[in-house]
Amino acid sequence: MSLPQAIKTMVQGASGVSNANITYGTRNELGTFPAVTITINSNETVAIGSKPLKKCEISIRSVAQTAESAQTIAEAVETQLVEGTYNSILFDAIVKKNSVLEASPNGYGDETLPFVCTTTAEIYYQ
Repeated sequence: MSLPQAIKTMVQGASGVSNANITYGTRNELGTFPAVTITINSNETVAIGSKPLKKCEISIRSVAQTAESAQTIAEAVETQLVEGTYNSILFDAIVKKNSVLEASPNGYGDETLPFVCTTTAEIYYQ
């Protein structure tokens, strides 16, 4: 299986996020909330001792209609970031870096666009 699919499988158990609302790359604007978008920012081979591993840095965007909901979804997603085997890919270590709640921009008129909380992490895998 692919790395994006393995990460999606890991995140799927997050409370409040259905499988249909987890996407890779971009969020379907016609989709419902809450939604989660996964992006692999970098992917490289590293060596730790004599055991070569791969490392990827990911961003997970939790999107919701309110700031509190976006933060709650991000926290639920963070709890799913655990070592293990997902779709036959072994995640040896996961380093959670941070979560940042982004300000919601104004839309047209008095419309408020969705709130986004971005979580970044590094995954070491084989």
